[in-house]
Amino acid sequence: MFFTSRSDLALEFAAKSDEKQGVRRSEYELYGMTVCETELDENAAEKLGKSAGSYYTLYSERIPDYKSEIYALSVVLRKLLPSGRCLAVGLGNPDITADSLGWYAADGILATAQFEENGLGGDGIGSVSVIRTNVSSNSGIDSALQAKLSAQGISADYIIAVDSLACSSPKRLCSTIQITDSGICPGSGAGNPRGRLDKSTVGIPVIAIGVPTAMEHRERGESFTVTKRDADSYIRRYSYVISSAVNRVLSPALSEEELRTLKDFS
Repeated sequence: MFFTSRSDLALEFAAKSDEKQGVRRSEYELYGMTVCETELDENAAEKLGKSAGSYYTLYSERIPDYKSEIYALSVVLRKLLPSGRCLAVGLGNPDITADSLGWYAADGILATAQFEENGLGGDGIGSVSVIRTNVSSNSGIDSALQAKLSAQGISADYIIAVDSLACSSPKRLCSTIQITDSGICPGSGAGNPRGRLDKSTVGIPVIAIGVPTAMEHRERGESFTVTKRDADSYIRRYSYVISSAVNRVLSPALSEEELRTLKDFS
């Protein structure tokens, strides 16, 4: 039995590449978290079989405080998010724990577009719509297409997509956050990739946020997807971290208490 090298983390799939091959990498600290910034140009992306763009990987060698993760993720999101109307999309399958990150994270993101429509918005409160797509085996509709049609329907300026990822190193499993402006391929974390969700397919920027919640191992010629025994606790933790960071960045005028109240009674 051995783990395969299948990974959605730039920290892993670009580890052996260098600047001559079109990969630039830098590391720095944010609120006690290590941030690994990886840039892939078109040539490097083609060689690696990935998408060109910026990848930010957040992790800590120690057990991080969730507030440190929220603050660090907020800083990175402010670098990547454009202005305008946002569609937040929770991808994945709510019936499979390791693939449910997107659903739970979306549940924590505050939708504010209705405030704007009712004349209740204001400075520091963004225009945010939220949907949770379902896998095509449950809905009969590709997740990327669901997101694309919703974005077109509300004239969104960009998409934030949250989904589970795959990694190749056990130490990265359920302990790392990746943010990228290169989009995402829904289902890749579960080993069942579908159509891509990115600027080339949707026509607007797609910022993807993910946590590796699964690994692939091979035994006797067969491949299996595995996760941690207590994956559900990590899903709850990271869905809270991601939704909190998104809310902080998109609606900075609202306090944590106001955000909780609006979520509870909206």
